[in-house]
Amino acid sequence: MLTAFIPLAAVAQDSDDDAAIERGKYLATAADCTACHGIDFAGGDPIASPIGNIYASNITPDANTGIGGWSESDFADALRKGRAPGKGWLFPAMPYTSYTGLSDDDVAALYAYFQSIPAVENSVQETDLGFPFIRPAMMAWNLLNLDEGHPVGAIDVTGDAATNGRFLVETLGHCTACHTPRDALMGERDDLHLSGAMVDGWHAPNITPDDSGIGRWSDADLAAYLQTGHNAIAVAGGKMAVAVEHSLSKLPDEDIADIGAYLREVPAIATAEVPPPLAEAPAVSLAVLQKSSSDWQTQVDDAATDGAQLYQGACASCHGMDGVGLFGPDLVVTNDIRAPEANNLVQVIAHGISLTTQGKTTLMPGFRDEMSDAQIAAVTNYTRTTFGGIDSDIDAANVNAILDGTGEAPWLIRNAFWLSIVGIAVAALLLIAVLIWATGRLRNRNASHG
Repeated sequence: MLTAFIPLAAVAQDSDDDAAIERGKYLATAADCTACHGIDFAGGDPIASPIGNIYASNITPDANTGIGGWSESDFADALRKGRAPGKGWLFPAMPYTSYTGLSDDDVAALYAYFQSIPAVENSVQETDLGFPFIRPAMMAWNLLNLDEGHPVGAIDVTGDAATNGRFLVETLGHCTACHTPRDALMGERDDLHLSGAMVDGWHAPNITPDDSGIGRWSDADLAAYLQTGHNAIAVAGGKMAVAVEHSLSKLPDEDIADIGAYLREVPAIATAEVPPPLAEAPAVSLAVLQKSSSDWQTQVDDAATDGAQLYQGACASCHGMDGVGLFGPDLVVTNDIRAPEANNLVQVIAHGISLTTQGKTTLMPGFRDEMSDAQIAAVTNYTRTTFGGIDSDIDAANVNAILDGTGEAPWLIRNAFWLSIVGIAVAALLLIAVLIWATGRLRNRNASHG
């Protein structure tokens, strides 16, 4: 009996291991780990932040450059506490304030998965953000922003659907990292949870159930956007396109429905609304068409800044002369054309869109290398004014700031170096003053006793 039992036990153990690895793969996909760590999880790519580039770690099981030497406890601390062997405190580009909601079983499954993938030897550049943004400073930041076991901003819900949606939105998806505004010290603001924020020059929109968020979206609208990256009124670009392609589009329909169920329950927060689309497509004058060149590159070479000419030459073949899409989205109804901020339209004109889901590719070329900032501004203004009815007047400087992602860091963060120097100097002067006072008092005491 014993000899028969041993193989059965081994089979059961193998089955448990396989189940844990499969569960870990699902969790890693829902958490969109590839977005930062790469398709092979070897890391190395810079993650832009308002205080400088943060380099994603190698999380393959390579013993020298990855996590091959980590214990499961080490792995758990990195995920849920923001502390890793050999590095100490992690910077919060690693969303541990969200991943802190992972259970012990979740961590075990993720650990099993990442120990099972191919090891890749890749030494990642060390992140150096300069003083005062040093790793030990994260201890103070964590005291203010990390509530262990409780994902930042998550609300209490009931029912299986909303509970699973909460886990997907607040823990694995760490949606708050992009969609929630930051306070003066770059912590996420609970009072504006998921109400939209600027991230690396893009605007991550309000996803609360207010009408200025997703309140007017049907469940079908939301599901289509999450699974394909587009619906009748919105197209995903930038980091959201990456999240859709590598994470959200791979989740089962039930998970997508649960995400919607949870988002319907978060507190609605009113922000600037996108105005309704024009009642009808605008008529394009014959004069504009006659001025347009079929070879828009000639206009670029001539440094033309006529938005109508540039649009008709570079954009109309897909989006239509009147903005009613032929092979691309219908600009008359697309939200980003009428959004209060021009950021996303500028980013798409500059960098384009590349998104593949369900075997279909959404592809728009970017014009960053062909158009100047002034020309991108001209196309943006023409598109927003003509097809969105928006009084748009951004200029080359605005485009440059949007594409560089400048101006997003709070004042305290932008001036942290000099504020720290002044603080240290003041503290040193106070210490010197106290020492002088104490020395003088000691001398007076000695003199009085002499």
